[in-house]
Amino acid sequence: MQLFKIAILLTGLLSTLKAITMEKFTGIYAASLTPFHANGACDYEAYAKHCKDLMAQGCSGVVLFGTTGEGPSFTVAERQEGIQALIERGVDPKKSIVSVGCPSIEDTVKLTQTALFAKCAAVLMMPPYFFKNVSDAGIISFYREVIQKVNNPDLKIFLYHIPQYSGVHISLDIIRTLHGEFPNTVIGMKESEGNFELIQAVLKEFPHFQLLVGSETMIAQAVSLGAAGAVSGIANICPQLICSLYNGKDRQNEIEAFKGILKNYPFIPAAKSIMEQKKGASWRFVRPPLAPLTSEQKLQLAEELQKLGVN
Repeated sequence: MQLFKIAILLTGLLSTLKAITMEKFTGIYAASLTPFHANGACDYEAYAKHCKDLMAQGCSGVVLFGTTGEGPSFTVAERQEGIQALIERGVDPKKSIVSVGCPSIEDTVKLTQTALFAKCAAVLMMPPYFFKNVSDAGIISFYREVIQKVNNPDLKIFLYHIPQYSGVHISLDIIRTLHGEFPNTVIGMKESEGNFELIQAVLKEFPHFQLLVGSETMIAQAVSLGAAGAVSGIANICPQLICSLYNGKDRQNEIEAFKGILKNYPFIPAAKSIMEQKKGASWRFVRPPLAPLTSEQKLQLAEELQKLGVN
């Protein structure tokens, strides 16, 4: 009986050590925008080149088909095709996190399996985002069933806390339960609400949980408290500036001024307008229900950014 108890303790210790020593997702991951042809199809050549450019300029990796990348506007089949197309064009899967958020368990499983087959580093998994006022138990059941259906020890999940879009809060109880049951699978969270109290609470209670923040103005402070890094949409436009925030350089005033300009425009169309000037026509297009900036908005935005002089 004593030997049995020792064996149980050693098994728990080894599991804890594995969770502590697993791969770290540190630094800045760019939430990549998605370029389109005029007919709405994804421009994979431009997309792959952009991802590789971002990593060449200091980003630790990219998030594919996330919110900034208009992922919910893609079918499951399109995203599956896109993952393969980007890797075939040289995007490193080991530096790629795939956003697999779907309201359906089976669709989430399919996308997750595709990401695993492609050997992508992790998935970013939004909770189901149609039904509102759901319980923590319901959200836990959703994630638990996905994990059990995928049934792959290589699966690494970042929970996606973005209640302004999903309508669902990832609570401490949800993290506590899922990370407790699946410590080597549910390894972290992207916090995109800009909820600094939640960030502090997660870092305090789960010191080995890999927290990535979504608000660029919180990067430096969150990293100083133990956050792993950030997933940034603005990194599409000025990756070196965003990476410098992670590396401890005091450029807070620059990023706040930059965000102060962007907040006056719908973010994805504005970011694509800037990218169009940098990289060409494929970045002009968005998928409905989004709409591109008007000519007047594009001109005004360009003038404001030129005065600011952020690179």
